Amino acid sequence: MMMNLRGSLMGALCAWALVNGMMASASAQLVFGSTTTATTNPSAIYLDVTTGQTTTLWNSAANKKVNGVASDEAGGRLYSNDAARLNFWDYGNIGTVPTFIAGMYRSNGTTTTATGFDGLAWANGALYGSTSFASSTFTRGIYQIPLTPNASNQLITSQVWSDPDPTGTLVLGGLDFNPVDNLFYATQTTDSTGSGGFLTPGIFTIDVFGSGAFTRIADLPPGATRADGLAIGGGKLWITQQTGSLNQISIFPFDLTTMTYGDAINITLPDGSNRATGATWAPGALTAVPEPSTFALLAVAAGTGLWLRRRRSADLR
Repeated sequence: MMMNLRGSLMGALCAWALVNGMMASASAQLVFGSTTTATTNPSAIYLDVTTGQTTTLWNSAANKKVNGVASDEAGGRLYSNDAARLNFWDYGNIGTVPTFIAGMYRSNGTTTTATGFDGLAWANGALYGSTSFASSTFTRGIYQIPLTPNASNQLITSQVWSDPDPTGTLVLGGLDFNPVDNLFYATQTTDSTGSGGFLTPGIFTIDVFGSGAFTRIADLPPGATRADGLAIGGGKLWITQQTGSLNQISIFPFDLTTMTYGDAINITLPDGSNRATGATWAPGALTAVPEPSTFALLAVAAGTGLWLRRRRSADLR
């Protein structure tokens, strides 16, 4: 009887884990966004880069377009922004419009300005964004974005890295973080107007948590002059760009070991109003993350199974 009970508990645990993807290997999944004025067009698309199958996560309802997107895998949540508006979307809620959090701002204590971000990235348990909006008060660069608004319902961002050429025209279109080397990766799509044009378009690493070094590592894909999205996963960079005349989004895989591009993946768009933007690696985005209470029940079940196994071993002695 004890053996049957243990087998039932462990069998149920394994079945639940398989259904929810806990025991399945992480599949090669990319989420990329688009901006469009047509509310019936996809705004966030989930792509299996192995099979080419796509799933629309949500459509382009008002203020839910995607300029940047970042994945909190542990929390089972995507963060996306439409210009200066930050939203979140929980894994598994296919077809559900993201929830608005608040507007994003920069402030020096005197001047507070709403700020649109071109790319988002999740790094070391926090959200970051890249912005190309500069002024006499604020500079281009990477900012940490809080997830809880202040008393004025504003998300006041904090700059963690600034454009090394303040007279230039830095445009970080795509942004993501690589935990393997603790570096941010970004696509830079516009020549700098200062310092001899040393910011030639390409792929760069940014050592935000270290020296601050901004290092060019590769060219952009041929013809990808508006590479707005970048994601890191499976040992590759995934760079997205729209080809407007063809009504399609092109995704370029870049192998970080061989430092070479693979064959592009082309996704057809409903019409020319879509434009490829942010991208992130999110293998579990189609599956809801269990509530903490569910994890607790699983822990109890696993613990009970272990106790029964030890009890049975003792009975056989």
